[in-house]
Amino acid sequence: MAKVALLIGISEYEPGLARLPNAVNDVEAMRRVLVNPEMGDFAEADVTMLKNPQRQEMESAIYNLYANCQKDDLVLFYFSGHGVTVESGDFYLSTSITVKNQGKLNPTSAVAATSVHSWMNHSKSKRLVIILDCCFSGAFAKGLTAKDSGTIDLQQYLGGEGRAILTASTSTQYAFESDGLQLSIYTHYLVEGIEKGAADIDGDGLIAVDELHRYAKSKVQEASPAMTPEFYPFKDGYRIFLAKSPKDDPSLKYRKQVERFNRAGKFSIPARRLLDSLRLTFNLASDVADAIEAEVQQPYREYQRKLE
Repeated sequence: MAKVALLIGISEYEPGLARLPNAVNDVEAMRRVLVNPEMGDFAEADVTMLKNPQRQEMESAIYNLYANCQKDDLVLFYFSGHGVTVESGDFYLSTSITVKNQGKLNPTSAVAATSVHSWMNHSKSKRLVIILDCCFSGAFAKGLTAKDSGTIDLQQYLGGEGRAILTASTSTQYAFESDGLQLSIYTHYLVEGIEKGAADIDGDGLIAVDELHRYAKSKVQEASPAMTPEFYPFKDGYRIFLAKSPKDDPSLKYRKQVERFNRAGKFSIPARRLLDSLRLTFNLASDVADAIEAEVQQPYREYQRKLE
């Protein structure tokens, strides 16, 4: 039983597709939280990171990810870059050599979602998680069906079986980058949800993929209401556990209360008084508590900055 991940970020592109400087930062941030033994607890040797790969390298890496895994493995595929749709509605993951001729994609320069679907369908693993931080990423789920190849003993550490697809946008939306962040906006909140434990919504010490999606979606829509992250679970994929959280940590308890009381980037007078009391109860230093409040309020402030 292993936890295996392939993280791909494409920042550099041929003319016709805009550069995405944050994409390579995204994969580094995802790797950081995944290999942390207190968070994702992936073995470092089981996390592969590709930056700006060409099509053949990227396609081979995705194929090998699914071909070499075992039944009890949790397999994560993460992509940050441009997603491209064509007139037929088919979806492609861009590579560093992806080109468009007169606005039309050259499909031999990108990786087709249909190919990835096929490799997933032939995978032995029954715990597959796909996270796509790219434009039109909701289109990836089109035509993908979940296989049923018998039963599997559920492990508390990994959770339910099935597939889960998390996307930064719908099949028709662009995904946005934020000028105020070092990461793409969607990945920023995925990482924050794991790193701070904030995505552990039910407080059981484990972060399931549906909890991670709910947290990231709520934060993204606070900062960019026009962007709609989506979640596509197949079978019991929504209960796959991706990371752990420090559920008894005072900082996390305080963050949850700040999330609860924060309304449109500010606190009511009673909420402010209660939070000040909780600082004493949890024995939190003022700078730590202030930093937590600033992080929680950041999406609202980002949205106000855009409005201005």
